[in-house]
Amino acid sequence: MNKEYLNLIFSGFLFITFTFAIIESITFSKLAQFFPLYISIAGSALTFIYLISQIYIVYKQKVENVKQFNISLLKPLRYIGWVIGYLILIYIGGLMLATAIFLALFLTIESRMSYLQTSISILIVLFGVTLLSYALDIYWPTNLLGF
Repeated sequence: MNKEYLNLIFSGFLFITFTFAIIESITFSKLAQFFPLYISIAGSALTFIYLISQIYIVYKQKVENVKQFNISLLKPLRYIGWVIGYLILIYIGGLMLATAIFLALFLTIESRMSYLQTSISILIVLFGVTLLSYALDIYWPTNLLGF
């Protein structure tokens, strides 16, 4: 399987995720659906445009019979797993805890950052999310752990 097809699979996954988020956010109350609905619509529209452009590129390359090289399917699936794992962490432990755990794991495993760089990155991101939450008066819903 070549790189372009794997890119199509990942882009399709993102499009399906954003579309599912649109459907789910419609069921929220009017006040609660504002942020997730519009972000999901924007994400779905942009990934759809990107997906169509990538399909065109793959079709054009197939017509031209460009030499293709093989790539393992596991690498894109691993990143899809990171996204799904982050969403599960948010559902179980909430946004702040999930973000801290996700960044700690992702930055040390995938990016191979040092523990100091990872800690600084986590603090900056958590500070930024907290600051934006207070500035925009965003209420984060409770999670399975209750906080």
